[in-house]
Amino acid sequence: MKKLFFVLILLAGVLALTNPNEADYREHVRQKEGLAGSVGLVVADLMASGPKGGIRRENFILASRFYLGGDGLLPRETLAWGICKQFIENKD
Repeated sequence: MKKLFFVLILLAGVLALTNPNEADYREHVRQKEGLAGSVGLVVADLMASGPKGGIRRENFILASRFYLGGDGLLPRETLAWGICKQFIENKD
């Protein structure tokens, strides 16, 4: 039982340390979409009200949810989930 608890604690630590941030997601979009993705990020930043920009992150310690908008002109839309420096794109 102690080994299982140790493995779970170790796994949670690894997930927390490899939780992607907003800069990681922006780089992922740039690599995946190229120039169109970069232009889309700039447009989202310009349309968002506030200094944080268009792409936002909700941190859940072990994983993160990346979303667009939520205030100003853009309605809130979940873009992807990030876990272990990987991104799971939302198909909606």
